[in-house]
Amino acid sequence: MSTDLKTVLKKDWKKIARANGLSIPDAALERIAESLDALESGFRPLARALPPETEPAFAFHAVIPSHDHVPSHDRKGVVEDAE
Repeated sequence: MSTDLKTVLKKDWKKIARANGLSIPDAALERIAESLDALESGFRPLARALPPETEPAFAFHAVIPSHDHVPSHDRKGVVEDAE
């Protein structure tokens, strides 16, 4: 793939965020965009290596353990049920 084509295919994460109405401060958006660029550049070669017959995973289901199974020292962000 030519360098010019790679440049054309590169996503402008800042424009995407703004187009979706996300109000993220510029400094944070810059950090996020850099991280997304790095992830994309890492995954793109992997995606190219997939055989054509591989089915894409359009969605996945994440299983979140109940707070009963999470040790108390790992309970950051767990909201207790209001009684």
